[in-house]
Parts: sequence; C-alpha cells; structure tokens
Amino acid sequence: MSNLTKLVVTTEAEFEALAASWRLLETQVPQLLPFQTYDWNRAWWQIFSDSSWYHKDELAICTQHEQGQLVAVMPLTNTHVGMHKLFIYRYVRPFGADPNLTEIRIPLTLPDYTETILQQWEDLSRQETFGLTEFQVIHTKQHAAHFLACNTAVHSLETRDIPNYILHLGESWSCFKSGLKRNIKESLRRCYNSLARDNLQLRLQVWQGATEIKPRLNEFYALHAARAGATNTVDHPDYFADAKHRAFMTALLENDFGQRMRLFSLELDGRVVAMRLGFAMGEELYLYYSGYDLKFASYSVMTTLLAEIMQWSYTQNFKRINLSVGEDVSKTRWGPTVTGYVEHQCVKNNTWRRNLGSGILKMRKLRRNWSGQKSD
Repeated sequence: MSNLTKLVVTTEAEFEALAASWRLLETQVPQLLPFQTYDWNRAWWQIFSDSSWYHKDELAICTQHEQGQLVAVMPLTNTHVGMHKLFIYRYVRPFGADPNLTEIRIPLTLPDYTETILQQWEDLSRQETFGLTEFQVIHTKQHAAHFLACNTAVHSLETRDIPNYILHLGESWSCFKSGLKRNIKESLRRCYNSLARDNLQLRLQVWQGATEIKPRLNEFYALHAARAGATNTVDHPDYFADAKHRAFMTALLENDFGQRMRLFSLELDGRVVAMRLGFAMGEELYLYYSGYDLKFASYSVMTTLLAEIMQWSYTQNFKRINLSVGEDVSKTRWGPTVTGYVEHQCVKNNTWRRNLGSGILKMRKLRRNWSGQKSD
C-alpha cells in the first residue's frame, strides 16, 4: 500500500467522474450491497441532499486509489447546521440519512483496504477545530471495534446494532426445505393447503426494470401502506408515504440501478394480494420492502410470497437471499446467518465535546419520547 492515494471528493463534477471506476470496483467486491453502488448513492444525493441558509449538505466522498485504481470509496455528507463556516453543529455521516430507505451504510472497498478507509474518520476528526462535529461510523462490529480501539482521536457516545439476515440457498429448494425447523415447515404446509382448500389459484409474477415496474409502483405503495396500517402484528411504518421517498424509487428506476430492480407480485385467482421489491446483486437477491392486502392475511400471503421468491431464485441461479436488516421472526425462523453491523455516534475525543455530545443525544431521546407520547 505504499502507493495508496487518499482523496476527498467535494464537487458534483468529481462525483460524476467517479462513475466508471466506482462501478468497476463493484464488480470486484464480494457480496455487494445495493446501498454501496454508485447508482444508489447518486440517486440519493440527487433526491435527499439539502441546502438552505441554516442547513447545508456538502459532499465529502472519501476515496482511495492504489496505482491509479479505485480500491475503496466511502460516501459521506458534511452537513453544517448554522452559518456554514461558522457552524454551531456539524454532522459527518455516510450517505443514507433517510428514514431507513438506505438500510446498510458501509464503505465499498476491496477486502485489504477496509481498515485504511475507516482510518479516514480519524483524519477527518483531526481537522476539526471549531464547533461540535458528530461523526457516524458504521461497519461490521469487528471492524468498527478495531477502528475505535486503534484510533483514540474519535470517541463513541452511543451505538446501535444492525443485524443483517442472509439465507444460503444450497443446491435445491427441496434440500433447503428439508433443513428447515419444524415450525416453518408446518407454516408452509398450512399456507399452501389453505389456498388449495378454498380453490385459489396461485401465481408469482416477476417484473424487472423501469418499463415493467414503474406502472405498478402505485399498487405496491398502496399494499405497503395497507401493511403499515395492520394491527396485532409487528409495526411497519409506511416508508413511502412521503413524496420524496417515492421520488427516490423513481430515480433509482431511471438510472442504471433500475436494471437490478425486481418487483415480485403474488396473485390469487388473478388478484394481486402481496408485493415485494428486490434487488439483483450478482449471486445475491436482496429483498427490500413489501406490502399485502389485509383481506388475505389469514392465508399468510407474505410467507407464501417469500417461499415463491425462494423457489424462483433457484431458477435464476442466486446463491443467497438477503432478508435485509432488523430482528424479526419473519426472518429468523428461516434459519439465516447473521452479519452484525453497528452504528457509532462519535465526537472528537476531548472533554467538552464528549460532554456536549452526550447532552445533545439525551435531548434527542427526550424529544423522540415526547413526540411518541403526543402521537399516541
């Protein structure tokens, strides 16, 4: 790594110029996540970056090149709250500061450069001279813990665990199903038997790319909202109620990421009763948000849809299905492996910044609790 060059991209033109090398790096990284791609991050900046007189987002994309080749990229936003250069408070955090649309916000890097790209958090903290900056460091638990242990200029105030559940499919659906626990086998049997008992004909439809998916997005949003309104089940917010969030999905479809997008539709007697978005990421299918018609909840249509997607995945030669993040029995009962990510809220390691940062975090929690009580 003697020829390693570190650069921080701060302009739109420089961001766009990264496209080819960033996409090339994507092809070299095992188990690529959708949120690491150039196209996801470009669409995110297009829709979510903010600029006003008191709140300004600036690019701070950390890059590393070895002998002219991009080997690591960590897209960060440098957000000033206050009068820009004379800011009172500042965030430096990965792209994806949205209501859980960007689920895993880790750098894109060749394996040998994970530690060196995280090191740039330390570099950024040492540049801090005025005001309070909150640094948001996100990676696997192992790499994040190693970075914080070795870099004393950054102090973690708070952590949040982000479990990610992944199914390894094996050679066939029958082999996979035979290895499942008894409770999920019984659940699958009930799902299919209930449909047969009521003479409901099942069909899985798979839509791909902008031309096929865009005309069906409103139906997906309606089913997602219906699921969010369900009671007596795990709470699921309506992530697409905000017009900006729907605009983000459209932006993804309209750039090269749209080629990766799949919309799965479960039909019963020709009626769409459940849908789920997914992203084709090489050998891995990443399953994203979903929705269903509550009138068909008794048929456990979401379980049936997932089982149908799994069977379809074998025909497409996927090796893994990423069930996304968040500990939920709908994921854990399938017996997935878990990749543990962690998010650290950090400040520069000196006394007044630690104290002030801790106070701000406590105020945020009180405000969230108060808002929750008020809405109840």
